Amino acid sequence: MSSPEYAPSDARPTAAISDADTVTTGEIETLFRTLESALEAKDAAAFDQPFTEDIVFITPAGAVFRGWDELHGYHRKRLGDSPDARAHFEILALRLLTPEHAVVNVEQKLRTPEFSVANRGTWVLIKRHGAWWACSVHNTNIAGSVEV
Repeated sequence: MSSPEYAPSDARPTAAISDADTVTTGEIETLFRTLESALEAKDAAAFDQPFTEDIVFITPAGAVFRGWDELHGYHRKRLGDSPDARAHFEILALRLLTPEHAVVNVEQKLRTPEFSVANRGTWVLIKRHGAWWACSVHNTNIAGSVEV
């Protein structure tokens, strides 16, 4: 008798259809470099450019923003009120579910003159009209990562 917690590896599917090729990886990395530059410039319009109209975005503090207008209003206020900041996104895992659908796990480090903090996030991306778009983002603070 087998345990319901155990399924043989040949019966367990994988989420990814394949590893991302270098072109796809480069395109997705470019999306994150664009976010870094926009944050440093405090440019909410540039930061929010790669989000879909129906984006669902969850901040590390748990706030939920539904739709581009709501998210852009939040970022416009936050970036306008924020200290100078630099961010770096590191891709931890990139899995293609289809040629136009990817799940990307990232670690974001944010540094300001006053503090630094890190979070990890899961980004669901779709490819439309030759570009990658974020349609769902969930961020979580890394415990103990705040440095003053």
